[in-house]
Amino acid sequence: MKPETRTPLTPLDLCTLIAHEAVSLLNADPEAAEAAAQLREGLQIMVAANELISDAGPLVTWVDWEMASVQQFAKAGIDTLPLIAPERLLPVPDAYAQMDVIWLLFQTAVESAQEHRRTLLETARTVTEMGGLEDMLLTTNIPAVGFLTAEDLRAELEDVRMALQLHETQAIKQPVQA
Repeated sequence: MKPETRTPLTPLDLCTLIAHEAVSLLNADPEAAEAAAQLREGLQIMVAANELISDAGPLVTWVDWEMASVQQFAKAGIDTLPLIAPERLLPVPDAYAQMDVIWLLFQTAVESAQEHRRTLLETARTVTEMGGLEDMLLTTNIPAVGFLTAEDLRAELEDVRMALQLHETQAIKQPVQA
């Protein structure tokens, strides 16, 4: 995608991407809960720093949902359905989007408290490692899984919102069992 035809990521898109990567990591490797928790912490910092609590709150809930699902499976062998289809987690951000990620995370880090800076740096590292930025820049290796666009991230956020709303509605309709 040419730079002049792509949509740059907004802070909300970045939050969606961080959540996407955390859930993708859990989906690919349930043992990666610690790395996913670090991404979740970076997500929370970005949400708070950019005052996106109402817009990006469902993203934190989505990551929590998937982390709880992994924990439940590890403890009791009970598998729960993911909020969105796992195949939607395969595409990675292109090199331009990953550079947007780095810029937005570092811009937020500069404006954040000292204790949040390392988390934001680690979030940038994890997202760009998962997205293969180094390979894209040094070897022009193009991943076979396709690229994630800002529009894809916006659609994913809407799907997460709808899935969470559906689960809330179903929970309200089901009687509480004692």
